[in-house]
Amino acid sequence: MEVLNKQESAVAEYRPFYAQLVELEQKNASLVFDYESPKGNKEARSHVNTLRLTKGALERTRKAAKEESLRIGRAIDAEAKEINTRIEAMITVHQEAIDAIEQREKQRVADLAERLADLRNTAAAATTAAELAESIAALEPLVIGDDWQEFKTQALEAKDELLRGLRLRHAERVEHEAREAELERLRAEAAERDRLEHEAAIARAAEERARAEAARAAQEAEARAAAEREAAARRELELKLAAENAERRRVEAEQRAEQERIDAEARAKRMEQEAKERAERQAKDAAAAAERQAAEAVRREQERVAAAEAAAAAEQARREKDKKHKAAINRAALAALVAGGLSDECAKQCITLIASGKVPAVSIEY
Repeated sequence: MEVLNKQESAVAEYRPFYAQLVELEQKNASLVFDYESPKGNKEARSHVNTLRLTKGALERTRKAAKEESLRIGRAIDAEAKEINTRIEAMITVHQEAIDAIEQREKQRVADLAERLADLRNTAAAATTAAELAESIAALEPLVIGDDWQEFKTQALEAKDELLRGLRLRHAERVEHEAREAELERLRAEAAERDRLEHEAAIARAAEERARAEAARAAQEAEARAAAEREAAARRELELKLAAENAERRRVEAEQRAEQERIDAEARAKRMEQEAKERAERQAKDAAAAAERQAAEAVRREQERVAAAEAAAAAEQARREKDKKHKAAINRAALAALVAGGLSDECAKQCITLIASGKVPAVSIEY
């Protein structure tokens, strides 16, 4: 369809719009707005609003003309669409610039709000005194400059509040870790005392068993010696009775009987001495066995303690190695994030969140 640039129209109701349209187009072509300044932005919005009002008047005229004549309805719609397109083209020139500014402003405010949220979340995952001290040392030199714009006051307040909270948490954590270290030292001392007391008890028990064995062996030897003395006494009595019964043979047998008595006494003494010597040897053997048992018990306990200490040292070494391994991987990931464009503080926060499992479906492979 040919573009109409004159006041003549097949629809009489549109003729005033053509005159107004030419004027608006000439004015729109000559207008230049400073969209960045509040005044220029306001003037541009006012101009666009005027054009929108013209569109509204056109729409009302179109509906009225169409109601009056359905016969020329298609012409009315076509011309209205053309006029609307030309007006919309004028609106678009200004609206795109206005929308771009609005979008930049929204993004600027969102970026500052995100920076403020990141600042407030600084050291959120720090738990130990060392981590809190590191966070404080990193936060203290942070300068809140004019780049924070209207968020500068909030950022200053957030930094001060965060430093107060971190210092309080650090002091509490230092005190807590000192108490834990003291408790651990006391537990280690108590464990060492228990171990020494246990070893002493084992040694005392072994010594008591050895003494009991020696006493029992001595008692048994004494009992055997007493029995032998009693037997010797019985035999001596029998000899005396035999001598009395054989009085008439006493003269002939006196020398032999006396010799037998002497021999019997000698044998009894010899047997008693041998029994005593056997008892002493048995007592010594029992004491030596008890000492060997005690020494073996002490050796086994020392081996158990040494094995437990070696296992604890190995576990501690494993934990230290694992901690260093994770720290190295975290540093490598931090360097990669910083190289990718993140700030050091933001990269640390990302690593901390991922390592603590607070980012769904994201993890660090150690």
